[in-house]
Order: sequence, then C-alpha cells, then structure tokens
Amino acid sequence: MNKSMILKALLVELEEELHRLLAANERASAGATNSETRAETKWDTCGLEASYLARGHASQFKTLAAEVHNLRGFVAPDYTGRAIGAGALVEVKMSGETMLFFLLHCGGGIDLMIEGREVTVITPESPVGLALLDKQSGESFSFRADSPGEILSVE
Repeated sequence: MNKSMILKALLVELEEELHRLLAANERASAGATNSETRAETKWDTCGLEASYLARGHASQFKTLAAEVHNLRGFVAPDYTGRAIGAGALVEVKMSGETMLFFLLHCGGGIDLMIEGREVTVITPESPVGLALLDKQSGESFSFRADSPGEILSVE
C-alpha cells in the first residue's frame, strides 16, 4: 500500500478539522463579544464562558496547524525488516481480524479508507502504538491482557 496516499488522505481529514475548529472559534468569539452576552449581574458568566471556549478552540487550532505543517513535510521511511517506528504501516491480526495501523505522531484515531481497506492512524503514545513500537514482522504483541496479536507485516 502506498504510504504517501495515506498521508495525503490524512492531510485532507486534518485540514477539514482545522476548518471546523476555525469556524467553532469564530462562533465562540462572536458569542463572547456579542452585546447580548454582556454580564447583567456579577453571576452572569455567559460572555466569560464563551471567551474561554474561544480560547480553547484557538489553542486546539494552533496545535493542529503545527501538526499539519509538520506532516506536510514528512516522508514515511520504509520499515521492511526494521523495528516499528513513526511512519510504519503495520498489518496485524488480533482476535481473528486483520487490521492496518499507520503509526504517526498526529492524527491518532482517524480511520481512512485506502484502496478498499481501512487504515487506522495511531500514535506512539496510544496503547496499541506502545505495544507495537520497536517490534518487527512476525513478533507477537499485546496491549490488553485478553488481546494478543501478531504482526503480519511492516512497511
């Protein structure tokens, strides 16, 4: 499977999330500065709460924008015959099911359909990522006591 195709699809998803965060920030900012949210009593905190929400959206946007910037320049190395690290595409078998994981420093939890197969992006900090990190094709792994798995291939 072509890792650059996976990266492009992931970038599309993350850029859509950037647009959603920007729109949410704009709505929250508008709510914070709207004359209707001006405090009428000392217990009225609608405007203050909207400003906190806007600040949270802005912080998430800034973090994600930096991750997207870094991902645009990322070239996933070939991990064939090597220990798993960031940029590895790993096919595993767990509980009788075959799954594809793409290990990256951002985008964890996003599922992508590539060439008719589902690819799940995981981070090295995730339970599955930690279980796979530094292992090689043919090795077994476990991230839960009742979920042993086998690494079928690493690219």
